[in-house]
This record gives sequence, C-alpha cells and structure tokens, in this order.
Amino acid sequence: MLGLRIRRIEIYVNTNGGRFSTSIPFKDGLNIIRAENSSGKSTCINSVAYGLGLESILGPSRKRPFPKSLYEVIYDNKTEETPYFVNRSSVSISIENSNGKSAILNRDILGDDNKVSVVTDNQSSDYFLGSAGNVGSAVSEKGFHNWLASFIGWSLPNVVTFEGKETKLYLECIFPLFFIEQKRGWSEIQANSPTHYGIKNLKKSAAEFCLGIDSFEHEKKLAKLKHQIETYESDWNGLKSFSESVADFNEVKVSRLGSIDTKDLLPRIEFSYLENDVFVSVYEQKKSLKRLIDKLAIDVAQKSPGDEVLNSKLAAIRVLRRQAEECSRSIEVTMLSISDAESKLATLRHDYDQYQQLKRLRGVGSDISNNLDTEKCPICESDLYDTLGNTSTKRRPMSLDENIAFLKNQLDFFASIRDKSLRQLQDLKSEYKLVLSRMEVERESIEAHRSDLEDINGEVKTILREKIQAESLLKDVQKLKETQDELNERATSLHSSWTTTSDSLKQLKRGRSVANRALVIRKLESLIKSNLEEFGFKTSAVNSVTVSQQTLRPEQEGYDIVAETSASDYIRIIWSYTLSLMELAGAEDSVKHGGFVVFDEPRQHEASKVSFTNLITKAAQSSKYCGQVIFATSLDEEELRISCKDKEVNLVCFDEYILTLNPDTEENVKA
Repeated sequence: MLGLRIRRIEIYVNTNGGRFSTSIPFKDGLNIIRAENSSGKSTCINSVAYGLGLESILGPSRKRPFPKSLYEVIYDNKTEETPYFVNRSSVSISIENSNGKSAILNRDILGDDNKVSVVTDNQSSDYFLGSAGNVGSAVSEKGFHNWLASFIGWSLPNVVTFEGKETKLYLECIFPLFFIEQKRGWSEIQANSPTHYGIKNLKKSAAEFCLGIDSFEHEKKLAKLKHQIETYESDWNGLKSFSESVADFNEVKVSRLGSIDTKDLLPRIEFSYLENDVFVSVYEQKKSLKRLIDKLAIDVAQKSPGDEVLNSKLAAIRVLRRQAEECSRSIEVTMLSISDAESKLATLRHDYDQYQQLKRLRGVGSDISNNLDTEKCPICESDLYDTLGNTSTKRRPMSLDENIAFLKNQLDFFASIRDKSLRQLQDLKSEYKLVLSRMEVERESIEAHRSDLEDINGEVKTILREKIQAESLLKDVQKLKETQDELNERATSLHSSWTTTSDSLKQLKRGRSVANRALVIRKLESLIKSNLEEFGFKTSAVNSVTVSQQTLRPEQEGYDIVAETSASDYIRIIWSYTLSLMELAGAEDSVKHGGFVVFDEPRQHEASKVSFTNLITKAAQSSKYCGQVIFATSLDEEELRISCKDKEVNLVCFDEYILTLNPDTEENVKA
C-alpha cells in the first residue's frame, strides 16, 4: 500500500522588500527539479520533509534544515544580489492519500515552527509537533504525527527500547527508507535513522513494518520475557547479598544460596549458630534456649551455686581459644596457598602468551625455530632427554601445540586450586569472626558472674542475669528464624517465576513462524536483482546479492554489501533497494510505503550516464503502480532532457534562484 503522494510544494519568504516564493507541482511517476548548485534545490527537497514534520530524517543537528536565506537574508538574483531581510517564512505542502483524500499542510519556518495547520475539506485545524508534557505528537489526538499516520492509514506499532520499555515506532524511524538527502543519505541504506529514541534494532524494525512482517508483537513478547528474567536474576542476587548481610549483622553463619537455575533449590538459606565447636540451626538454637531458660528457672528456685557455672564458662573459653588459633593457622596456610597459586598462574600465563605469539608467527609464515631451542635446557644449558634415569635415548620435547595445550591445562588446574582456596578462606574468616564474637560474649559473662559471686545474693543474680540474656537471645533467634522463612519463601517464589518465564521464552523462540517473512523477502530480493541488472551491475555480482534475514538489507555472500562494493556501485544498490521497496508496496497491500521516494542529487560518485538514464527510466515507470519519485539535480539541462526523452517525466528547470521576488503582493504590505 502506497500511503501518500505529494501534489505541490510552496515556499514563502516575507521580507522588508516583498515576498519571495516558489510553487512546484508534482505528478505520479518521476518528477525532476533541475537547477544549478546553490540555487535552492535542496531547500525544496528539505521542505518536503520539513512540511511533514520529519526534519530529523535529514540528518543529525538538522533542526533548521534550511539556509540563512529562509531565516535572515535572501537575495533576488545571482548577479546583483540585493539583500532582503527575512521577517517570516513558511512552507505549504499539498498531499493526497491512497483513498484520494487531499490535505494542505502549512508550517512556519521562521515563526511558530512547532505548529502545523492542516486544511481538509476547506476546514483548518492546528496540530502540535514535539511533545506536550508526557504526551508526544505521535500519540496525542492533537499531535500532528498522530494525524499524519492516520491520514496515511498506518497504525504505528509499539517497539522495545534498549531499556526494555515500550515506545512507538515513530514516523521519523520509517521515512529514511524513502527519503535520501544529499549530505549523508547516500552513505548507506537508512543512513539518517534517528537514534535518540533508543529503539532496539531500529532499522530492522522499520524495514519489518514496511514489509508487513508481523514480528513486532513477537519481538515485544521476547523482550518482555528477557527483561523479566533479568529482573528475577537481579532480585535473586540481591536476595543472596541480603542474606549474607543479615548473617554478618547477627554474627551467624549462612549457607550460600545456589544459582537460580538450580532445579531443587539446594542449598536453601540457613543461618547457623556456633555452639561448642558445632554449628546448629536456628530451630535447634531455639529449642536449646528454651531448655536453658527452663533449667535456669529451676536453678533460681534452688539457688544453685555459681562455681560450677563459672568453671563451665572458663572451659568454654579455652575451647573457643583453641578453635580461634586453629582458624588463624588455617587462614594463614590458605593465604599462602592462594599466593603460591597466583604466582604459578602468573608464570604460566606469561609462558602461555609467549607460545601463543610464537604460534601466531608460525601461522603467518615465520620461521620460529630460533625461538624454540629444545636441544638445551634454558637454565643450565644441558642436553634435554625424555627421562631422568636413562640418558641413552634422546627425544625431542613437546611440540609448540602440545606445549600450548599443556599450559592451558595447567592454567585451568591452578585456577581451580586458587578459586577453591579463596572460597575456603572466606569460610574460615567467617568462622574466625564468629569464634571471636562468642569469646567476647563468654568473657563478659564470666566478668559479670565473678562480680555477682562477690555479692551475698550473687548466685541468684547470676542465674537471673543468664536467664534474662537467654530470653533476649531467644527473641533474636525467633526474629532470625522468621527472616529465614521469609527469605526462603521469596527464593521459592523467584525460582518458580524464573523457571516459568524461562520455559515461556523457550517456547516462544521455538514457535516463531517464518513462512510469510521468507516469501516477502524473496520478492524484495528478486526486485532488487532486477533493478541492479538494469542499472549496470555485473551478472556475477548480481547473483551473489541477497537480502539478509536478520537485517533485511542487501548483503553479498553473507557480508553487508556496503563493505564489498565501490562507492558508485553502492549508490546503485541504494537506488535498487529504495525503488524495489516502493514497487513491492505498489503490488502488495500488506507492504506499507510512504508512497513517494526522494533522491537529492542521485547521480553520486560519478555514476555512469547509462546507469543514470536507466534510473530515470525505472523511476518514470513508477506511475504504473501510482508511485512517485522526486529527484533534485544540478546536471546539465541539455544532457538531462536527452536522458528524459520519450519518457513520462515532470521536469521543472530553473536558471536563477528558485525563490523569486513578487514585490506587489498583499502579504508584503502586511509584513
């Protein structure tokens, strides 16, 4: 479906000495604006994009895509160049959609440039460009791009940004497929696609929309599921960090939570207290404290003597001290082991890199035999043998590839030793910290107990204090148990959600249909090849051109064709691709197209006259399917007329500036 046709463009510039203006009509098929350089051709071409509110497709920093003659000073001719000062300028575009409905778009250039006045059925309505608060022009009922998309007959899909959010596939993202401006447009297909929207796979999404390949919802679902999975994994890692922080705050040990893709979710989050050289769970600690509290209640009633308690606590201190010493020695040994492993790894990496470099030299044809002296030991310069015992049989040491493989195995081996030692070191430090904390608690308890024994009622006070401490600890244990249960409940929920979402993602990837996609791509590929032949491509080169299933752009033997062809050839590829897309839309209702193609100076890089003449022929044939092509060129007029001979071409030529002075208009008096 071809969405629009341009029927006329008009540009007005009000000055202190009169109004400058131009009016250029357009027909179906090929329209050519011919003028010398610096006469206003690009101004006319850019006014098409500007009038449609699509100036961003003219390239970056093209918010004002016109010369100063439309903003500041304009001259009446190229010889006298009398200056006139601009006080207002505007553009008016007459358009028609595929249903035959007409509209006139009026937009200020110098003036209120964020407003577009639309005249339909002799009624004028104003629409805004840009955004109004959080609502943009493509969404709001008062937004011009929302109106324009509806006028064309398009329902713009939602696509995914790099942040995983949804946004519209804006018109500015689609029209670079149809509009090739002079400065950057010929550098590649879709050269001026805007990136500031942050849309993921922008060029591919625009091409898919035009080709009618319904994958937007599929891609959106894929992106949504991937984002959910990333969120679950992030929450899972946060849960692990939080559980370790809770353990550190409560001075307990925690079992590390496994990976989220672990099927059985083992090990679960479990906090453990160190009691008498043994780690006990929060459940066991809770039971133990309850028994202790009950016992202390009985001891208070019986006024148990305190000496036995003191001796018991002193014995516990001795046990904890021995345990701390053992942890300290183990930490020291483990750190030495890590240091030794790191040293070996550094040496192995150096040797591995050296051998890799030698292998690379050998691969490019260098003789590396001088760098591999395997006859002598590099330390003592003794002969090398394959055994330490019997030196009667001499054998050449390992080859270069064997050395590389051996060093790689050694690197993996010592890396595993280091990583295992690092994990052991972390566990030992945690245990050492817990032991020191317990020792401090026991010391404070002993000091308090000794102080109480000096009091006449010290025995009872000691028991009561211990009972109070046990009751307080029981409350802490109960809170820790509740936290543990909550964390495990959250872990179970996250694991379940992650598993379900991962399964959905796998099914969605498997369920994607490619039949319709492949058919449309084959049709586009066939049209491109046909056009390339007409534009003078070699037959062998044409046969190697395909349309990528991934990017939907032309490629040659699996590579982006821009890197594989000359500049003039790539210009012809842009011609072929752009015109093929419009021709396909003219034949297929499911394929969407803006309805017109704009080429500013299409004969780039000295494309041959024959190729350019064939381009004119092909573009003129677009009238057969109601397509429209607009050229702007500075080619010699006589040469151009010869190329257009016997062809249906609307050729509009200018010898002077395209914008001419009309000093007697009423508008000038008002200005």
